[in-house]
Amino acid sequence: MKPTALIYALWEKNLPVLTQYLQGRNRVVFVPDYMINDTLRQAVQEAGSELIPLPLSADLGMVEEIQPLLERVEQNGFVCELSPGATDPRVKEALLQALRRDLPAVRGLFKVLDDISAMCDIEITLLNEDVLRDGKSLALWSRRKKIPVLQVVHGTGMGRDYIGEEVVSDYLALPSNRSVEYFLDLGVPAGNLFVVGEAGWDVIPAMSAKRDEIRASVAASFNLPLDGQWIVWGSTWNAGLSFLDDRDSLQQMMEACLAIQQLREGGFGNAWLVYKDRVTAMAGADRLRENFFAVAEKLGVGDCVRYAVSDSKYWAAAGDAVVSYDSNLSIEAVLAGTPAINVLSDFGSVAGGSFGANDGVLTLEAQDVALALAKLIADAEFRKSLLEAAAARREFFNAGVDGKATSRLVELVDQLALRFPEKQGQYVWQEYLSVESHDVTAGYHTTGRQDLIDMIANRPKLMLDIGCAGGANGALAKLRFPDCQVWGIETNKAAAELASRRLDKVLVGMFEDFDLEREGIAKGSLDMALLADVLEHMYDPWRVMVKLREYLSEKGQVVVSIPNVRNLVLIGELMKGNWTYAREGLLDITHIRFFTEKEIQKFCRETGYRVLAKKNALDTRLLPLMERAQGSLPCNIEVEKMVIKNVTHEEMQEMCTLQFYLLLEKA
Repeated sequence: MKPTALIYALWEKNLPVLTQYLQGRNRVVFVPDYMINDTLRQAVQEAGSELIPLPLSADLGMVEEIQPLLERVEQNGFVCELSPGATDPRVKEALLQALRRDLPAVRGLFKVLDDISAMCDIEITLLNEDVLRDGKSLALWSRRKKIPVLQVVHGTGMGRDYIGEEVVSDYLALPSNRSVEYFLDLGVPAGNLFVVGEAGWDVIPAMSAKRDEIRASVAASFNLPLDGQWIVWGSTWNAGLSFLDDRDSLQQMMEACLAIQQLREGGFGNAWLVYKDRVTAMAGADRLRENFFAVAEKLGVGDCVRYAVSDSKYWAAAGDAVVSYDSNLSIEAVLAGTPAINVLSDFGSVAGGSFGANDGVLTLEAQDVALALAKLIADAEFRKSLLEAAAARREFFNAGVDGKATSRLVELVDQLALRFPEKQGQYVWQEYLSVESHDVTAGYHTTGRQDLIDMIANRPKLMLDIGCAGGANGALAKLRFPDCQVWGIETNKAAAELASRRLDKVLVGMFEDFDLEREGIAKGSLDMALLADVLEHMYDPWRVMVKLREYLSEKGQVVVSIPNVRNLVLIGELMKGNWTYAREGLLDITHIRFFTEKEIQKFCRETGYRVLAKKNALDTRLLPLMERAQGSLPCNIEVEKMVIKNVTHEEMQEMCTLQFYLLLEKA
């Protein structure tokens, strides 16, 4: 039977949606290759699913295959028919160049997708846009295969950013009723629109409660005075997505610096400009930064400006006013309780206005912004009235404003995804309990853990990696310590064979079964032992740690990582009656021992070790909850079927932890 899969092409801010959806589901997750990073890999691995890249950045040798088609297009003039009135030779050549550039990649992608659909049951395709080449290609292919396509709309749909483009997704998950208006205007049927809220904004409403804490952190990082008036100015410039778009990054930098210059000269000597830029493939951060400071120096305001390219939500919460161009940054400011100004532009006027007169966002020409900022700073009543108008429109821009958009979106994905027959003979206990022989492509076997290797505090000459899997951790250790010999012990025969190509020696079997002295490791000779997610798989991990002590040298250390059973996701599932074993993760089906932080500390003491250092590997699924709660701890935490009362900072840290990393020495 074929495994169940999904195509996932959402941007990084939507990762909590994927991690929450994968809980209790064993899926193959196909992701565009250029969207994959270490955080995504870890999230999929921890959920017990498998990540496979889609090669969208390569033509897969399709150039020669489609050359005859391109020749026919050029000879028969089909290009001109694609664009009525495109008789200008320059237009024809531009269209031909686009075909030569994009058609091989699209054809290659379709071939790959056809191949994987023969191997997997694909339940849904998730996109953030269906206008650019890759998003549209995934949507069109999926619809041809009758796979539902859900576009998670990444903004409120303000403005007509893509003139003349047709929505090709089956369904749209929208932040708000504001977004519904936009897509109804485009002709999308109301039954295809689902208002769930913006998952990326789940943390914003709580930020106003810890504004002082955020400002203090930002002030320290950017050398800003806490008592200053911070004007956050967000750019939105031409990214090459429309022929109509003539917005210019230098012009916006100039407008921002002129505004702060006018404020300073007008008597507001404690006003500071934070220019929040956006980086695309068309312009790197270094060049943009250099351009900005060159403009600021030219206008004489170089000493009162700062430059940033990330964390827009935090700037919206920390700033005294937010200025932007037809941008969601204005809505982030509204949600965070910060006055917002939208700057008119030619593009915005042609494409469609962003805000109405009653939306609580000032819409102004660039030359009028400084005067409005001065009034916001000096006139408390004016500022208060604007914030009250904005507060009344929060739910219009973001449904719910309750921090549960991620959960609503996950429920929608589950509702729309195709259902496939239960796969006989594919239960997790049937596939993965044979640890000696199961698949070595799982993340445990092939993925190195640099964070664990970084815990090593001595310079080992001899290291033993117990449960070495495919040897990836040992290989990282050898890179860091070239003079170190690394031995491994591994029960999975295929993984051990892979590890033997990377490490100095690999023993196949269980640690408990070996006489290490007979194998060549003398007592007192080990400088380092690594047990990465191993102890929880052992029947008697206590005896293993006691035995290991005898082999440690005087400077010997042990690094262990162990899952946290006092994890809020696990607790929440337990309260719903679920204790679902999986291929990997907290409830890996081969786990037979379970620990909380307190029990791990007790385990170390009882087996004769002292904890030198401890690190919490936080659960990415729980970071939004942790952020929302930081300013109000101790507090009560609601978890599905129960409420956990009076949770302290330390308890919150533990319950949002996926694994604990410990550095040990003999006591």
